[in-house]
Amino acid sequence: PKSVAVIGASRNQSKLGYQSLKALTDAEYQGEIYPINPNAETVGEYRAYPSILDVPEEIDLAVISLPSFGVLDAVKGCAKKGVKAVVIFASGFKELDDQGAHMEKEIARICNEAGIKIIGPNTIGLMNSYSNLNSTFAPMGKLPRGNVSIISQSGGMGTTLVAYLLEAELGFSKFVGVGNRANVEIADVLLYLKEDPTTKVICIFLEGVEDARRLMQVAKEVAEEKPTLIYKVGKTEVAARAAFSHTGSLAGSYKLYKAAFSQAGILEVIEPSELIDAAKAISILPPAKGEKVALVTHTAGPSLVITEVLERHGIKLSVFSNETKRRIQEAVPVNITVQNPCDLLGVAYVLPELYGIVGGIILEDSDVDALIAVYTPSFQPEVRLPAKELIEIAKVAGKPVVAALVSPSTLPIEEKSDLEQNGVAVYRTPERAAKAVANHIKYWKLRRTTRAKKGWAIE
Repeated sequence: PKSVAVIGASRNQSKLGYQSLKALTDAEYQGEIYPINPNAETVGEYRAYPSILDVPEEIDLAVISLPSFGVLDAVKGCAKKGVKAVVIFASGFKELDDQGAHMEKEIARICNEAGIKIIGPNTIGLMNSYSNLNSTFAPMGKLPRGNVSIISQSGGMGTTLVAYLLEAELGFSKFVGVGNRANVEIADVLLYLKEDPTTKVICIFLEGVEDARRLMQVAKEVAEEKPTLIYKVGKTEVAARAAFSHTGSLAGSYKLYKAAFSQAGILEVIEPSELIDAAKAISILPPAKGEKVALVTHTAGPSLVITEVLERHGIKLSVFSNETKRRIQEAVPVNITVQNPCDLLGVAYVLPELYGIVGGIILEDSDVDALIAVYTPSFQPEVRLPAKELIEIAKVAGKPVVAALVSPSTLPIEEKSDLEQNGVAVYRTPERAAKAVANHIKYWKLRRTTRAKKGWAIE
């Protein structure tokens, strides 16, 4: 949008009207900003207007930071002004009671007649990093740009997923908290993201929808073009009831949803954090052409954790050929038992080039479809990570290579950015690395299956 009005903009730091204006300015939004407040001549550094109708210029987006009882009049003003879209933060609509549902329908009717798109009500809002637009009430500075977009029915889980993205230093393209979906459905956002050139992978946090058939039809269409991942809440009866009271969403039969996801080529994950870890893997790594994984390590414990997690996800370990075993034994300067996981012992800790030599040999084995390299950084300048080696073998092999750099997330890894920019995904715990690889493999298997059913060529 070229201009944003904040209806209910406030000087009071405890109010959403203050936080939503701050979110815009902290993101360094470059368009025009118009605070609407009948009791102030200025809010922050901006001139304030008593009503949106008093603003002399056109307004593309109105952020309504008012309690539910003030929303209807604000929407009427937006309709008269010719505003193109509104974000409504307030709760107290269809998720609350019949009176709230009636008010929401009236808001939708007015907006539909005026051609206004609604994000919400009962939403945290939306963000577009490529427009420096943060139209939420959660200031977070300049938005880091990336190629993953998020659709969430929950504001709290939406911001949690964004936090996972920031923690992973991944950035994002778009974030949309759909809330009650007064006239913009998840399916509508999916169609937009399908055509969005800055979105490569789509993550959905789903509670439930009334028109599940349309959602699945659209999601299937989108998933044919872009990787689409989903976490569905409401798998249990208690959670399903809670979902309805949260956003007025009918959770529906989980078994039906689960089957529909698979048929549509959508990858369902078990935990919300897996959405981001899997999206990261899919956005960074080359396609997984098979389902078997090898590990190379200098420490046994984390590798054992990874193998157990992979097994729980139905992923098998590669079996090295005799030729691979022979070549590894010849390459390592100490006597080791060559098996998968391939434990190079402490010698690889001080000779990181062994990760390149042995990892390269392993990736040449026809039974290996992906490699996880496990390493525990010392964060001492005299002991370097095998970063350049992993980058080189990943480029040569053209197979997924993941670095499980087991270490506290509070300590930055200087090589992480270089690794990921060169096609090696980095994770800081063994279980997250394992789940990411498992979901990466599952996604490409699902894609092969859905394309084969259509008679399409398989990548």
